[in-house]
Amino acid sequence: MGKARKPKLHRNQANPTGLMDVSALIERGLAADEAKSGTPIEAIVEQLESSVTEEKLCGLQSLATICQGEVNLAEVVENNLIRICSALLVDSDQSVRHATAGALRNLSTLSVELCEYMVDQDVLTPLLALLHRYTGGSQWTPKFDSNMQNQMDEHADTFLQAVNLLWNLCESTTDALNALNQTQVLERFVSFLDHTVYGHEITIAVAQCLLVVSEDNTTCWQVLANHGSELSSLLVLEGLDNAAILLRTVAAGIICNVPALLSSHLGPILLAVSKTLEPNHRTALGNMTSMLPLLPARDVVDLEVMDDMPIEEETEAQSHQRRRKADLPSEGEQEVRSVGWLLQAQRIAAEIMTNICSTDDDDGDEDGQREGSDNENNGSDAESVYDYDAANELNGSVENTDKVPVEVLEAIRSLGLVEKLWQKAQPVPENVQQILMESERATQKKLDSLRISAMLCLHNLCNNVTTDDLGGPAAVYSVWIDLGQQVFQGQHNVKLLEASTSLMRATLEHLRPNPELFHQMTETDLQLMLNGVVGCEDPEIRANWLRMLGILGCLLPEKLVKTIIDFVLNTCATEDDVWVLAEALDSLMDVFADNDWYAIVHDLGMVAKCKQLDRAMRDKLRRNKRQLGDRYPAVTTVRTNLGRFCKYLETEMKKYKPQMEA
Repeated sequence: MGKARKPKLHRNQANPTGLMDVSALIERGLAADEAKSGTPIEAIVEQLESSVTEEKLCGLQSLATICQGEVNLAEVVENNLIRICSALLVDSDQSVRHATAGALRNLSTLSVELCEYMVDQDVLTPLLALLHRYTGGSQWTPKFDSNMQNQMDEHADTFLQAVNLLWNLCESTTDALNALNQTQVLERFVSFLDHTVYGHEITIAVAQCLLVVSEDNTTCWQVLANHGSELSSLLVLEGLDNAAILLRTVAAGIICNVPALLSSHLGPILLAVSKTLEPNHRTALGNMTSMLPLLPARDVVDLEVMDDMPIEEETEAQSHQRRRKADLPSEGEQEVRSVGWLLQAQRIAAEIMTNICSTDDDDGDEDGQREGSDNENNGSDAESVYDYDAANELNGSVENTDKVPVEVLEAIRSLGLVEKLWQKAQPVPENVQQILMESERATQKKLDSLRISAMLCLHNLCNNVTTDDLGGPAAVYSVWIDLGQQVFQGQHNVKLLEASTSLMRATLEHLRPNPELFHQMTETDLQLMLNGVVGCEDPEIRANWLRMLGILGCLLPEKLVKTIIDFVLNTCATEDDVWVLAEALDSLMDVFADNDWYAIVHDLGMVAKCKQLDRAMRDKLRRNKRQLGDRYPAVTTVRTNLGRFCKYLETEMKKYKPQMEA
């Protein structure tokens, strides 16, 4: 669904876990106090290996609890905890299976690396065997207790936890996905999408699992292509509650993933996306955070003591019922979950639009435009000025034509999708942000993910629709200004900052034909951007800033252009990252696309400086060739163009006479 994931590396190594080295954990202080016998993990292992059900349950409860804090992963590995625990997924006792599925689900949320280790430890064999109990025989239905907030029975909740565990594993490693493809589970999963029978929690979990496993998975496509009617029925799901919104949106995402279904359901998908983006998430978050300070703090220790206190004539069933009541979510916790569903739905909606509006040449974006030659020999440096100018034309403004299907474009216009996506990219009020940071980090992460997905979708739209379809130059300029204000207010989330600057860069491309919009820009405004480059450690963000400076160099008056060129030259002289250096040099050459700036070239001594940068670029490209990967051709093209640029400057300066400037 358009999510940017880290590459999944599966390699044989001496340490098969792929986790952090034990010594590193000790240095961080996580294992320092537990380097002796009798540690909590060892105690949990002892309980899990007990033949007494109550001991197993106690160990599983402890394991689920420690997942909420710092987990000593080294000790988890050393004590073979995952393999021991996973065997209990098929324990004869229902309560043990339930507690095991919940504990392993908690563990699977900690990191991708831990999920990979869990798969290496063969969690999938007992997990798929457990799921087969629900999917392999006669159809079962959960029971909901009206006296317990309509909570599902333990057997059904075990299935819910198992589905979430499978979802996390398949999202983290292709090994889990391949194992799932070899089973009949996918075929049976579709039947669990009936929320009137299985309730929203199970249906949403199954749908989200299908959403993940249907991405670029032809095996899954073959299964889901036969169930278009069941999936499409969810697209018209009525209801304004957030559970219904999420289920409808996830169904749209699943259909979008399956090529055989997408073409015939494009209209309903776009309508479903529009409906999902309508609710005001900022209002929902404001209402939710107003409840958070009033929530009573749950004292875990007291709850544990209460469980240990003798209760006269209490049967095992009564004891189980009492514990379930103690675990029922409060009104505030239910609201947190509901708002979380809304944030997830709107994030998925933005990702659906990103996928639908993507074109084959989106990958690489400007890099692809620059790829004209990967020639690195000296002969390319002797190319004529005409060749340099031709290369420069490739760096012009975005082609102002629509590249998306007509049906999609009409929906973007009629449903106001650009405006709706922009609203999802907005920050929440400072007081709401503060409460989220203090009390609801999980919700804060979902909010950040929504904003990032909305900005990436808008970035994609900038590359594929016209300025008019984005609202016109004035509206695009307003977005650029608003993003700049947000960025300079001290945003510390690197991924959010990268998405913001990427969108700023994309909107600025649309403003090349409208230099009049920048007449009010001052040197102080420009200095903010220059400071952004200087204080930025992330290469992707640094490259975005430098690209924007190159565009602004084509829009601003000579005094500010000179400041930009001088800054970029000095930045290039100290830049270590060869890809960022290439971006900076390309932006520098871009400034000369429409104006020769003879006086600036002369005053800054650009001929000598550019020749020096050309030599440095050759050296860095030679040393970093292997690290560049797919970016190598684009970087090579920049270096080739730089050689031509140096020849061009040298030729022009021979004709320039400073004394004639008046």
